[in-house]
Amino acid sequence: MKTIHKTLTVIAVLAVSLLSANADHHEADGGSTIMSKAEVDATLAQGLANLAEGRSVSDIVMRHISVGEEHMGVSVVQRSKVEDTGVETGIAHVNLDEIYYIVSGQGTMVTGGEFIDMQTSNSSLLGPMERGEIRGGVLQFVEPGDIAIIPKGMPHGWHEIDTDTISYIIFRGDPDKVMEIKTEP
Repeated sequence: MKTIHKTLTVIAVLAVSLLSANADHHEADGGSTIMSKAEVDATLAQGLANLAEGRSVSDIVMRHISVGEEHMGVSVVQRSKVEDTGVETGIAHVNLDEIYYIVSGQGTMVTGGEFIDMQTSNSSLLGPMERGEIRGGVLQFVEPGDIAIIPKGMPHGWHEIDTDTISYIIFRGDPDKVMEIKTEP
């Protein structure tokens, strides 16, 4: 519980820094790591360009830094429209807690439950992962301004994305340091 509290505190500090429209980058002089609104907007635009090239998902790591005993990351993710297929599928990050901040678009997430015929893999971006069909998950509608907290190990995915795209910022707590460090854009 102490690690979760510490992680959420660091994420809250990162979130406030990220949303500051006129923030300067002070990392070089010992200050906090700041991602300006202009950088966030440029990353959102790049993600939409990635989708326009035919990808169904764009996950761009803006920063992944050491914060002492653990790492913290900020990514911008966009996904294309998802139709309700009647079968819930998703992933779970073995080592990463995630907080989603919905920027644009809307849809219905599936979280919780358990995997049927679970498969495991090791992502170079996100470390050990589990995936498969989700049974017993909870469907929750999200729209711009909503925040979802997804603890490590929790199955999650998209039941349906109602709009052509959905964009969200993910804050990732990485106490086991499974992701590579990225300090510059």
